[in-house]
Amino acid sequence: MVNKTAARETQKAGAELEAFARSLGAEIYGVASAEAYLRDFPTKPPPTKFVPDAKSVIIVGMPFSPAIYATVARPEMAEVFRKPADPAGGEKAVNRPPAGAERYYSSPENTMLQHEVAMIGYKVGWKLLREGYAAFYMPNVAQEPRFRTAPFYFMPAMYEAGLGQLGYNCAIINPEYGPRFRVTAIITNKELPAGQPLGEQYYPGCAECKMCVRRCPAKAIDGKGWKNVFACAAYGCCGTCISVCPVGKWR
Repeated sequence: MVNKTAARETQKAGAELEAFARSLGAEIYGVASAEAYLRDFPTKPPPTKFVPDAKSVIIVGMPFSPAIYATVARPEMAEVFRKPADPAGGEKAVNRPPAGAERYYSSPENTMLQHEVAMIGYKVGWKLLREGYAAFYMPNVAQEPRFRTAPFYFMPAMYEAGLGQLGYNCAIINPEYGPRFRVTAIITNKELPAGQPLGEQYYPGCAECKMCVRRCPAKAIDGKGWKNVFACAAYGCCGTCISVCPVGKWR
């Protein structure tokens, strides 16, 4: 009886926290068990690095606008073309890819979502603190530039929370939004109902599709689930592999 009561209270607390996060604008919400994260991804920075007695990793996020992210693979929509400029009037044509053209429209939206998602994480974290729990929300921190490593990885938590599976573009693919979204994590020692993985780690169909591999302008994706992060960063992390993925309800 005690266990059933505790389970009901945990479910109720989880539903209330999800409702709070969604009231702040979260379109994506899920919870991963910190224990499952540690078990299945032992080489990644653990949740206990931030909260020693961590029990839950909350994921909150918002999707990119479909029409905006579709422009990533179409730089001509920004009036930037892949062909050299017309050297009329004696100007010398520049025969090189238009650096940054792919993100002409998506970069401003990415900045906006980055801020909005971080604010949701911040407010969820404070709610947990006021309830007497430990909470660490992940601010907008950059990758370590020399090794391209991050202090915490959201993809394992999203997988464990049942929010998606890993794609060959090295992003989590969500059934509704594909790989086109922005998320952050809140690590807490509050016990919350955790999701379950949707299936195997890799998204079914990636091995046959490989659109991201064919369209990557930096040739940074090997088609086996590995990305040359240095080649990707050198090109500017254009997001083409995210834009061309065919998965998602809003394609």
